[in-house]
Amino acid sequence: MRKILLFVLGAALCACTSKNPNDIVVNVEVENMTVSNVGLLIDRSTSFIIPLDKHGKGRLVITGLENIYPRVIYGQAAQLIFIGRGEEVTLRFDGRKFKDGIRVEGRNVEANEYLQSTTPSAFNAYDLPWEKFCAEINRLADDAVHLMKARKLEQTCPDFAKVEEARLRYLYAQPMLLYTMGYRMMGDPDYVPGKEVYDAVGKMVVEREELADVDAYRDYIHFAIPMVLEGQGSKFDGPYARTVATMRYVADNFTNEKVKQTMLRLLAIEYMQSNGVRNTAELQNIANTYITDPQMLREYKEELESHNLTAIGHPSPDFTATDLTGKSYSLADFRGKYLYIDMWATWCAPCKAELPYFRELVKKFEGRNITFLGLSVDKDKAAWEKMAESGQLAGVQLLLGSGSQFQRDYDIEGIPHFILLDKEGKIVNADMLRPSSEDTERLLNELEGI
Repeated sequence: MRKILLFVLGAALCACTSKNPNDIVVNVEVENMTVSNVGLLIDRSTSFIIPLDKHGKGRLVITGLENIYPRVIYGQAAQLIFIGRGEEVTLRFDGRKFKDGIRVEGRNVEANEYLQSTTPSAFNAYDLPWEKFCAEINRLADDAVHLMKARKLEQTCPDFAKVEEARLRYLYAQPMLLYTMGYRMMGDPDYVPGKEVYDAVGKMVVEREELADVDAYRDYIHFAIPMVLEGQGSKFDGPYARTVATMRYVADNFTNEKVKQTMLRLLAIEYMQSNGVRNTAELQNIANTYITDPQMLREYKEELESHNLTAIGHPSPDFTATDLTGKSYSLADFRGKYLYIDMWATWCAPCKAELPYFRELVKKFEGRNITFLGLSVDKDKAAWEKMAESGQLAGVQLLLGSGSQFQRDYDIEGIPHFILLDKEGKIVNADMLRPSSEDTERLLNELEGI
């Protein structure tokens, strides 16, 4: 949970100044403020920050979500609450006594009092046979629903009561997703799930628009679909293949656009947050095809862009390389001038074919505000030293070596490869024209302050 809290408190604020009828508005008033902001964690892919002023007050407008169960984060503690579609709430609490509870003022007061006074029953009896295991899950879910209905919330908070019953069913069904692994650990290590397991899990993979923004529902759908596919004979070679297969299933089988796009956004963003964006063409193609809601598409693209280390304007990934004397250099040593980088190697014929044109550029731009840098990716240090001492090279020449992080960050699979950075080390072009191109000299001359 600690890692999640840190992520929430580091998330970007998403707020807007106007309100439409479906917006959720969260006002916060904190007495005895001990932390300068409040976090709202919707799920692993969606979180918000509410900065507090000197009086302990803050405000957030959330667009595009409805019927949410955010965890209110204050410091290292969390409280689960409910906010319905288009509802405006005010959260009041004592910063020194946050664990004692918060007062949620809005149209679902009784619902939030219920949430803060109940705790879901833990269940981990994975040593039970499947039928008994399912029976116990259903009993616990029935009991939870019964306790909720005993409060007569359908009269005071009808929208919440409907959503809460479904949420409880999905919340208590989640152990089914772990049954195979749990039973192998606690029962039979050779256990192979039968059709009844996959059928029970798949039975709950249904589209529920009113639950589209509820984390228990999202989580269940997220992890149940791969199990359904496994029951049909699919096998996944790692998390990427599993994510892509899940996204394809959603795209092909879900017809409710709210549920479809919400799940595709979640699947794509959660994968990128955990694994980055390298080699994710299939994931991106599915997301770009089916996510059409402007806000969800924007959120997906913002996450994608945040992982693009080589986007124009981003600070360049760094490197460590050495000269013939063994002196080490990094990107910081070249700040203050534009930097034209040639990634090459002595064994690369196309690289060597560019060397005369590279020398010509160095000559033409001598004395101007640009440095020409050769970074060799040679494994054979002696071969590079021989070439560097031969007089055939120009500009600054350094040995980067093979398989560097710099090369991986730029996703360079073939050489020669050229990169242009500005005076501050930010990327102008991560795939710059070769020295032999007729347009290279012109583009360099057009740089501001060259």
